[in-house]
Amino acid sequence: LKALSNINLDIHEGEIFALLGPNGAGKTTLISIICGIVNLSEGTVLADGHNIISDYRAARSKIGLVPQELSTDVFETVWDTMNFSRGLFGKPPDPEYIEKVIRDLSLWDKKDSKIITLSGGMKRRVLIAKALSHEPKILFLDEPSAGVDVELRREMWEMVRKLRESGVTIILTTHYIEEAEEMADRIGIINKGEI
Repeated sequence: LKALSNINLDIHEGEIFALLGPNGAGKTTLISIICGIVNLSEGTVLADGHNIISDYRAARSKIGLVPQELSTDVFETVWDTMNFSRGLFGKPPDPEYIEKVIRDLSLWDKKDSKIITLSGGMKRRVLIAKALSHEPKILFLDEPSAGVDVELRREMWEMVRKLRESGVTIILTTHYIEEAEEMADRIGIINKGEI
């Protein structure tokens, strides 16, 4: 199976780029390659000018990923998981920054709660907070509104716009065309592994 074929894509700094396509089109595979989760068999990927293979550490430190699946250490607290995630990228502790992110995502009252005790929507917020913990310049949101209530969706889009205003480049995958049209500066359609 060739999951992706001849993908040639330039995403501009500070834009919101939506990758739209049906299930199985290659959206998550493409993101997984850029984020270093899946190995590419050919081609080159640069993240903020850093080659994702030869300059892995620098490239990865520029990227935040909010995965489609809810996966995080369920027995950690929200605060601890963010601090740990920040430390993984070699960033010094910054409680003020972490507090700001947690507050922006309406998680402050849950900061000492274990992740296992949170609802699905709250866990999604934690994944977003975790992805932002090391202050990435590029943020990937893989199907960010899957299983998310209307209020969180609205808050999330507000936060995405604020991040973009602060210079963060955002790439999101979705199969909701309305969402893509409302949020994105540009839209790429992916189908059967091709743009």
